[in-house]
Amino acid sequence: MLERYSKAPFGYQFLLTSLVLLVFLPGFFQGELAALISRILFTFILLASLYLATPTRSKLLIGLVLALPVITSNWLISWFVELPAQSLIYSIFQFVFILYIIYQVFRYLVDAKKVDSEMIYAALCLYLLIGLCFTLIYFGIILTDPDAIKLKVETELTSQQSVTALLHELIYFSYVTQTTLGYGDLTPVSGIARSFVIAQSLVGQIYVAVVIARLVGLQIASATQD
Repeated sequence: MLERYSKAPFGYQFLLTSLVLLVFLPGFFQGELAALISRILFTFILLASLYLATPTRSKLLIGLVLALPVITSNWLISWFVELPAQSLIYSIFQFVFILYIIYQVFRYLVDAKKVDSEMIYAALCLYLLIGLCFTLIYFGIILTDPDAIKLKVETELTSQQSVTALLHELIYFSYVTQTTLGYGDLTPVSGIARSFVIAQSLVGQIYVAVVIARLVGLQIASATQD
């Protein structure tokens, strides 16, 4: 499995770049352009994840099965399903797919035998993917209970632009929670929202501690062996 990762021409840099652009780039635009850029970047993340995190045919097949409904709900289903239902379907499919990719990247980090640039890029990608996964959880919570989180944007989905605005508000909320900054401008209100906020805060802190311990342990083991 490690051989496929090391020979990937772009490695985890392409996935990391796509994730960083998704977090920062759409905020510089508004309206239909911001919505289009977000959908394109989500598609890039999906393709890069498939390429990197599915090193065998069986895993690639599972990834394709999970990715197909994501692409369909992102680009085609709007012609047949109303926007709120479409958004809920998309968030569920996207959550399942990202969860699968998170598992594959985690396995790669566990199986790695030495510290190199690819491992560091993979660790950064995994951290950002966890934040994106919680974003989709909050998105699903908002769709079922619009008052679950106190936001600064409208939670009534009337267009693709409103969906994009809501998603990026929740992306901001997710990473602020994961890094435990806690600005207080956006706050969880419902019990289920608070439970996931607590869970994400713990995951964010534990992840950093575990990854640093893993990197240090591998580096010491490699130095000792040399």
